[in-house]
Amino acid sequence: MAKYSRKDLDNFAAACGLYCGACEARIASGKNDLKQLELMAQRISILTGMSVTAKDMHCEGCQSDIRTLHCRACDIRNCCFSKGFTHCSQCEEFPCQRLKDFNSDAFPHHHEVLKNIQRAREIGINAWLEEQNQRWRCPKCDSNVSWYTEKCPECGAKSPTGFGPSPFGE
Repeated sequence: MAKYSRKDLDNFAAACGLYCGACEARIASGKNDLKQLELMAQRISILTGMSVTAKDMHCEGCQSDIRTLHCRACDIRNCCFSKGFTHCSQCEEFPCQRLKDFNSDAFPHHHEVLKNIQRAREIGINAWLEEQNQRWRCPKCDSNVSWYTEKCPECGAKSPTGFGPSPFGE
């Protein structure tokens, strides 16, 4: 499986401290997996009551112009960009209440954003991206795996890094 390009990695450093390369929507978008994007759209529609399509789920990462429907409306990204930053790690108000609330919401992959931002501040955003890119790969076949991958979809190996079953359902 091909590794992400430098341009992809640059897009994957979400303003909030998430690593977009481990997002199920981003991985499906990168594979042009319309079936998976449609399945995710159906789940999001049920959760939100909004009509969401596979096209709404297509994403190239937070720093790109092509983001999922829910990421297009991100208050954290909007705040960050309104201050002239691309990442909350650049803000002197870190950690703000908005980030603290996001870090402790119902989604397990959000629970490490404060730690991620602190790590990016310590080693730099590019080194953090490389670290995350290695973390979210299958140790057996080197495929990209998501936050909620329990078994690699390519080779079936158990994922040592996932957060367990997806809160979005199967």
